Amino acid sequence: MAHAEIYLRITDNIAWLVLNRPDKKNALDKSMWEKIPRLVEEATRESHVRVLIIRSEDSGFFSAGADISEFTLFKNDKAARDENRKAIRAACRALEQCPLPTIAMIQGACVGGGCMLALCCDIRLGNERSKYGITPAKLGLVYGLGDTRRLVDLVGPARAKQILYTAGIFTSDHALRIGLVNDIFPDDKLEEETLNLAEQMMANSGYSLRHLKQNIARVLNGEREDDEASEALFNAAFDGPDHQEGVDAFLNKRKPQF
Repeated sequence: MAHAEIYLRITDNIAWLVLNRPDKKNALDKSMWEKIPRLVEEATRESHVRVLIIRSEDSGFFSAGADISEFTLFKNDKAARDENRKAIRAACRALEQCPLPTIAMIQGACVGGGCMLALCCDIRLGNERSKYGITPAKLGLVYGLGDTRRLVDLVGPARAKQILYTAGIFTSDHALRIGLVNDIFPDDKLEEETLNLAEQMMANSGYSLRHLKQNIARVLNGEREDDEASEALFNAAFDGPDHQEGVDAFLNKRKPQF
C-alpha cells in the first residue's frame, strides 16, 4: 500500500514518524510541515506509545531540507509565505514539546530544514554515511530565533556561528565531535541501535521521563532554581505509583513493570 509523503506508523510501543518523499529526497514542502503537529498529537494520544522516532522510509537520506521549488511562489505570494513560516514553526514546536522521548534516526543527508527538524528531537543518532549542514546563508535567508536557539543549545555559540556562517556540509564524525548528534553507528547497525536505545527508555517510568523532559526544557529556558512547581512535582512523583513500583522491584530484585 502506498503511503503519504509523511505518515505515522505504530509498532508495539513505538511511534515512527516517517518521511516518504523519495523523489525529492524528503524535501519538506508546506503540506508536510502542516501534517507534523497532527501526527505528533496522534502518537501522544495512544496511551501505549512510549517513544517517538522520526526516520526516512528510504535509507539513502534523511531529508534534503525545505522544498526550494516552493520558494518562487512564496516570493510572489506573501500570504502563502507567512502560512509556510507558521507551518514550520508549528511543526518544530510540536516535535520539540512532544511529551514522549523523541529520537531522530538519521540515514544519509540531513540538511537545512531537515537538520533543524532533527534538532527538535531529544536525541539524534546517525549512520556513518550521514552528512549534515544548516545552510540558510547559501540562499540569502535567515533562520528564526527558535531554530537558532536549538542549534546554540546543542553545540554552543562558537560552533553555531561556524556552522551558519560557512553553510558547509560536514561529516558524521564532525557532527559527533561537536555534539550535534549523540552517537554514530555503522550503516547496518543504526536501526538496531536506535531500537536498543528506545527499549532502554521504555524500561523506565514514563511518568519520570515526561517530567524530566519538562525540567530540562525549563533549565534550557533559563530557570535554575527550584520553585513551588518543581517541589510539587518531586512530591507527586515520590507519592506516585511508579515510585512505589520502582522501589518494590529494586527491593525484590525484579524488573519494574511501569
